[in-house]
Parts: sequence; C-alpha cells; structure tokens
Amino acid sequence: MILENRVAGEKLVVGMETTVFVHGLPRKEAMELFRKAKEISEKMGFRLAVVGVLKGKIIVGMKEKDLDIMIGEGAEKAGTRELPIAIAKGMNAATTVSATIFLCRRLGINVVVTGGTGGVHPSRVDVSQDLAEMASSRVILVSSGIKSILDVEATFEMLETLEIPMVGFKTDEFPLFFSRRSGRKVEKVESVEEVLKIYRTMEELNLEKTLMVLNPVPEEHEVPREEIERLLKKIKLEVKGKDVTPYLLKKLAEMTNGKTLKANLSLLEENVKLAGEVALALEG
Repeated sequence: MILENRVAGEKLVVGMETTVFVHGLPRKEAMELFRKAKEISEKMGFRLAVVGVLKGKIIVGMKEKDLDIMIGEGAEKAGTRELPIAIAKGMNAATTVSATIFLCRRLGINVVVTGGTGGVHPSRVDVSQDLAEMASSRVILVSSGIKSILDVEATFEMLETLEIPMVGFKTDEFPLFFSRRSGRKVEKVESVEEVLKIYRTMEELNLEKTLMVLNPVPEEHEVPREEIERLLKKIKLEVKGKDVTPYLLKKLAEMTNGKTLKANLSLLEENVKLAGEVALALEG
C-alpha cells in the first residue's frame, strides 16, 4: 500500500503540508510548532492531518516521530508532479501546498492550512505548482497570502487569470506572509459563516477551484513589505528551482535577527486556529 490514512472516516479534519516543517523552519522550531498545532487542534476538537511521504508511503496524519525522522534523514520537496516519483523510489518527501491539496481533495479533506503559498518568482519563468493545483481542486485553503519573496504583482494577476477565488479574513488587503499589506485589494469577509456561504456557492456552481482564505500575520509580529524588499535586494541567490524559497527564508531570518521566523511561527498558529474554525463550522 502506498497510502496510510490515519484519519479515515473522520469528518473534522484539516490537512497541513510538511514542507513548512521540513524546509521552512529550523528543526527545533519545526518540532515545537508541530506540537503546538496538535495542541490547538485537540483543544478545538478537530484532527490536524499533517501530510507527507515517508520511505515511499503517503502518511495522512503524521505523528511527531514521523516528522522527526523526515527532518533527520532529509526529504525532497515534492509538489504534485514529484509525488509518483518519490513514492515509486521509496523516498522521503515533504509535500508542498500543491501536493497536499491534491491528496486531501482525493481523500475528502475539504480544509487545508499553510503559511504562505507559492506563486510567480521574480524571473517570471519559475511559477509554483501551487497555482496550477489551486486552479483545479476545490478545497478551502487558509493561508497568509503569498510569500513576500515572490513577484507580487505577477502572482496577483496570475491568481485572477486562473480564476482562483480569494477573500480576506477581516481584511480588505491581500497579505504577503510576513507583511499585512501589499497595496492590492481583496473582498473582505467578517466571519467563518461568510466563508462557508461562498464555498457552498462554489459547490453549487461545480467550480473546481481552491477558495483562498487570507489571514494576515498578527500585527505585533509583522515585518513590513518595504523592509523585506530592501533585504531581498542584498541577498545573492546561490540556488535554483525548489531550493529558492527555503534559502531566502533562512537568509531573511538571519538578517532580521529572527523577526521573520517569529512572524512565520505566529501566522502558522493563527492559520491553524482559523482552519479549525472553518472545519468545525463546515461539519457543524
């Protein structure tokens, strides 16, 4: 069997990628976040199903020891395209937003949570698989927008071109991961009930797109867009492709004395909470 679904038969489930733990955070902070996210889910009454590939097997509902093995041994970064290769070759693979949505959609998990999604990189040649998967799979994705390291204008326009619905949760501005403001406006919703009404409408229309629910980083941990852009100009890029995002996130954490790391952890916790509220209401 290539799949071990530990949340089979459960309705109150939120899917979460493994790339955020394996490639987005230092090991200590990654494990602490995993424990914190699990604690949040237990208190709220839903199951957090962290999704990854361990030694060629898809695990839906990874345990702490599974994640620790993956981080310790190392894992490839796998989008939807890389999934069959990683499985067939018996590899460890940390799922991105695209692979996580792909798997969750097929297992009936309707709510997925992440930090920030991929998009169009400054070269405008490197475009994340996240966008392609979001354009063809209907789930609710809670995130803090796109990562500030991307080409914001090109990504925003691509989201429109791909017809991906998005709403700001208690904000009318498209957030940029570490930053609350981008200068781009989105439709604002004030409650989880509004989110569900839009999602139900998408179901009625048979619109197979991901509904992006944009939840800005808490204000006290925000790192302004201007500061991120100034620092990015100082970084000499020494990697390509899938390694670009982890490389830049690590560099930014170093250059801000951990401010971006704190922002990352803070927004992830808040996103898990909001995703839990959405899942509870969806099945309520």
